[in-house]
Amino acid sequence: MKTQSCFRRLLLTASLFPATLSADMGNHEQWPLSYWYVGGEVGYYMIEQDDDRTGPLPDFWRPGFQLGRRFNRYLSSQLQFGQADRTLRDSEQEVEHRQLSIQTRLHGNGINLFTTHPYLGLGYARHELTTDARDPIEENMVLVELGVQRLLGQHLMLDIGYRHLVDHGDTFTDRHPFIALNYRLGQRYPEPPAPAAKPAPPPAPAPWQDSDGDGVEDRKDKCPDTPRGAKVDAEGCPIMLTESVNITLDIEFAFNSTEVPARYLADIGKIATVMVEYPGSPLMLEGHTDSVGSTAYNQSLSQDRADAVKRVLVRHFQIDPARIRTIGMGESQPIADNATEAGRARNRRVEAIIEASREVMEQR
Repeated sequence: MKTQSCFRRLLLTASLFPATLSADMGNHEQWPLSYWYVGGEVGYYMIEQDDDRTGPLPDFWRPGFQLGRRFNRYLSSQLQFGQADRTLRDSEQEVEHRQLSIQTRLHGNGINLFTTHPYLGLGYARHELTTDARDPIEENMVLVELGVQRLLGQHLMLDIGYRHLVDHGDTFTDRHPFIALNYRLGQRYPEPPAPAAKPAPPPAPAPWQDSDGDGVEDRKDKCPDTPRGAKVDAEGCPIMLTESVNITLDIEFAFNSTEVPARYLADIGKIATVMVEYPGSPLMLEGHTDSVGSTAYNQSLSQDRADAVKRVLVRHFQIDPARIRTIGMGESQPIADNATEAGRARNRRVEAIIEASREVMEQR
């Protein structure tokens, strides 16, 4: 019951802070990495009774002074001094109480308890009681403390905690809940993250610069890599023309033969070269005969001659057979007089016809 009473008194004291201080309680600013602080505290000191040494000394309120240093996110150290005068219960005798302590605190960095930061402390205290009737009482004490801190604006800091003090020689204990207000000095905050570097804008082209030499300056050129010598439009893009290729090749055959004469292989190779250069173009092979023999026989012979030339293109020059169409025309389209041997030789033929086109750049 006595402990509960002292905590009620401590909370009552906290409620008496000025209204401006209470308003600052909503300030959740970033904690500094390190700082000095100085301030005052008030606490309720509950001293263990030892009437033979101290007389019937009641518990008492005691003001104090704090000086501390926060080294980093996790560690701080504090020097504390408190003094109070109290009258014994059974007499008018005055007792003067003084206490000097130094403690090291371990802070829970990253722990947030209702916007407060907890700490655990361990330290040493020198305790003195002086009366007129007795010799001074001096005690060395070990203290353990537990508390929380909260920032109150740019410089102020609230500290609420509890100290448990144990006498080194007689092993009796004192208890000391307290509340303190400190002023922070020399604060050092974490460096803000460097802003992401913005990519450098591309360099603006120099006035009237023409990198590809097409006569259109770079800032207006929509086709900046035009080949040298190409004719371009006003936006620097090549002017394209459609190039057409028409090739007709006559291959003459021996009488009643479908064998392609070897002397025509070079000419057939030229047809294959064009088909490679123009891969989308088809080829038509037309087979023909002279008028010797029946019409039906000549029709079949002309088809076989066209197929023979196709086989040469496929086997010797690796042309896709799907691009080659063959047709037998028989004796229906002579180009010379069948009444003479020379005329009949010209009529025994295969005509290769290819029509190809592609777009090319117009040259200046």
